[in-house]
Amino acid sequence: MKVAVLDYDLDSGEDEPGLDYLSEAAANIDIELELIPLPEARAHRLVQNGELDGEAFPYDIPGRDSNNMIKIDVPIERSSLWIWVPSEQNCVSDPQQLKNFKPVGLNGIPYFNMFYNISEMGHEKVSTPQQMVEMLRRGRADYFPASKRSVEFLLDDVEKLQIKPCFDSPYVTIKSYFYLSDKHRAIAELFQQELAEVVSQYPDDDDDD
Repeated sequence: MKVAVLDYDLDSGEDEPGLDYLSEAAANIDIELELIPLPEARAHRLVQNGELDGEAFPYDIPGRDSNNMIKIDVPIERSSLWIWVPSEQNCVSDPQQLKNFKPVGLNGIPYFNMFYNISEMGHEKVSTPQQMVEMLRRGRADYFPASKRSVEFLLDDVEKLQIKPCFDSPYVTIKSYFYLSDKHRAIAELFQQELAEVVSQYPDDDDDD
């Protein structure tokens, strides 16, 4: 079974336990997964057209089109997004006020759209996490959303000193799932049962602390 692997979080290259969960669940029902890293747009189109068998790690966010795809309703990853601002800047007093501040995000990662859509001040897009920090430092944006795990994994010590998280808890926690092509509807329920059993054997991988 050929499965597209996406990375919607910032921590590209970090070990993804969700892949182990999927492979183990598939092996339990005698299916071998061939994991194919692909850009989001291409992967999504190929699975919708039935040219690939599944898509791993798309986040469940507003506006996602899942025609001809079956959501396996077992989260394989959780990502808690904190609001990061320049270290010398005062934090926003109320999360509801984020509409009055400009976010910066990364090209190609759809969950940033949630923050672009709430902003009444526009937004910026860049190509690397390091450039997001630079945009804050230069005052060209007010904040970016990211998990603490991503910040720890991707930024160096100097960059980490230039930013700080706001609020006492993450702004939002989003979950990612596995989607099967509709041509595999016959095994979807069994796959979901196996995946739920596998995931239950491992500790939660959330990083909201």
